[in-house]
Amino acid sequence: MEDNNFWVYSRYEDVNRILKDTVFVKENRNAMPPHANEAQQQGTTAESNPMMSMLDNWMLFRDPPTHTRLRGLVSHAFTPRAMEKLKQSIVSIAEQLAERMAEEEEPDLIASFAFPLPVIVIAELLGVPPEDRDLFKAWSNTFARVLDGVDHPPDFAEQSAKAAVEITDYFRTLIAQRKSSPREDMISELIAAKEQGDRLTEQELIATCVLLLVAGHETTVNMIGNTVLTLFNHPEQRMRLLERPDLIPSSIEEALRFESPVQMTSRLASADIELGGQKIRQGQVVQVMLGAANRDPAQFDQPDRFNIERAPNRHLAFASGAHFCLGAPLARLEGEIALTVLMNRFPKLRQADRPLKRTQSVLFRGLDRLYVRTQ
Repeated sequence: MEDNNFWVYSRYEDVNRILKDTVFVKENRNAMPPHANEAQQQGTTAESNPMMSMLDNWMLFRDPPTHTRLRGLVSHAFTPRAMEKLKQSIVSIAEQLAERMAEEEEPDLIASFAFPLPVIVIAELLGVPPEDRDLFKAWSNTFARVLDGVDHPPDFAEQSAKAAVEITDYFRTLIAQRKSSPREDMISELIAAKEQGDRLTEQELIATCVLLLVAGHETTVNMIGNTVLTLFNHPEQRMRLLERPDLIPSSIEEALRFESPVQMTSRLASADIELGGQKIRQGQVVQVMLGAANRDPAQFDQPDRFNIERAPNRHLAFASGAHFCLGAPLARLEGEIALTVLMNRFPKLRQADRPLKRTQSVLFRGLDRLYVRTQ
């Protein structure tokens, strides 16, 4: 699709190279010649668009050195030591949610378990008060729709701008509270880092909190739902897992490969480059298909077979390179704990005779509803 300045790559080797090669960048200003940037900037008003202003400060859409700086400020929260400290808290949350599920005849696994688990975890990590968690559901859904990039109804621009303003105001208030009365949470730590001389602005601080909240649960919800449904659809693998609970970590990895929660991402070429026999020109968009790469027969033996004992399993569900998912250790831990708790509490868990509902998205692969029976 050279005529449209747009390329799509789906082979594992190509996708992995694009994700790791510094020629491919996230920011348009780093991909285009200076004169092209000047012309484009004259027609943009990111500052007057609250949503675009917010996204412009997400490390997800930035290149080094800004990306490196923002990532470095929060990376300590996802170290193995930090994950070990969180483990028991996540187990407790998952067990409480499972107990509530047991009280329902046919609970919706997504609404009752997969969605609240990562929301509660990331909210606790940030320091969001428990009574405010429900506020984030609508906000997060709006951000997810923005990231999806598909056509939206005419009023969506106004709706997304409103969500950006509301969540900005919320975190600005919370940040002010933590400045006067710090606690043991990530917001307090980020404020301390700023005050020790880092150049983190208030807008960057707010944007980072929002990114962690949205990214910290959107993909994990999909991962949990996809894993359970895939096990339902492969009963022989589910029986194997019940016999061998030590395979839970590799089951999560295989589910991430087989039903990747994030299906694609994109880069911009900052210089002319040849890849896969094609000439990509500076400034052209390169779409990489993570889900397709994870089913590449050149990389995975029998790629369309769900095999919880697959090894090695170097999938790209968390991408790779500089933008490898910062929260991958937390997502893996949540997935493993979720599956362990569900199997222990509901060994007879099965899909209810009710239609499931898939998320309508080209970016995310997940479920909006999955009714189950626990007995």
